[in-house]
Amino acid sequence: MGYGYFEYFDEEGAQMYEWLVRLRLFEWAYRIALRELEAAAPRGSRVLEIGPGIGRVLELLERRGYRAVGVDVSPAMLRRAKRRTSADLLVGGSWRLPLRGAFDAALAVFVLHHWGDHSSSIDSVARALRPGGVFVVLEADLSRAPAAGHGCTPECLRGALEGKFDVEVKRRWPLLIARAVRR
Repeated sequence: MGYGYFEYFDEEGAQMYEWLVRLRLFEWAYRIALRELEAAAPRGSRVLEIGPGIGRVLELLERRGYRAVGVDVSPAMLRRAKRRTSADLLVGGSWRLPLRGAFDAALAVFVLHHWGDHSSSIDSVARALRPGGVFVVLEADLSRAPAAGHGCTPECLRGALEGKFDVEVKRRWPLLIARAVRR
C-alpha cells in the first residue's frame, strides 16, 4: 500500500510476513545480514533497524547482545514485532528518523527498494548514526535475479549511498550487500 513515495504494510501485509517468517523463507538472508553487521560493529553496540517488519532480525540482534531499536512506518508490523522482541519500537519513516547520532550501526534488510526517494532517507540514516557508524544494506540483486521483482542494482545501491557514506558493495547471489561507513 502506498505512503507517498514509500510503501507500507497494513494488517494483511503483516499477516503475510508473519507466515513467511514462520516458513523461515528469509532466514538465510537474515544470517548474512547479521554476519555483515558483526564484522562492522561489536556486540553491545546500539543498532537501528530500519523497516524491521514483524521483528525477526531484531529478535536475532538481541540474542547476539546488541542494543536494538526498530523504526517502521507500519503499526501493524510493529504490533507483531512487539510479540517477538523487547527492542524499542518506534512508528516512523526512513525519511525522518527520530534520533540523531544515537547509533553505532544501522541495518536495512530488503527495505531500501520500498523507500522511493532515497535521498531523504539516506540523509536521515546518516544523521541517526554517529560519525564512523556503519550502515549495512541487503537487497535482491536485480541485475542478476530480475525475477525477484523488488530489489536494486549495484549502481542504484552505490548511487543512493555514496553522498553520505564510503560504500563497499559485494555481490553474493542473489543478494547485494552494502557496507557503508558514515563520513
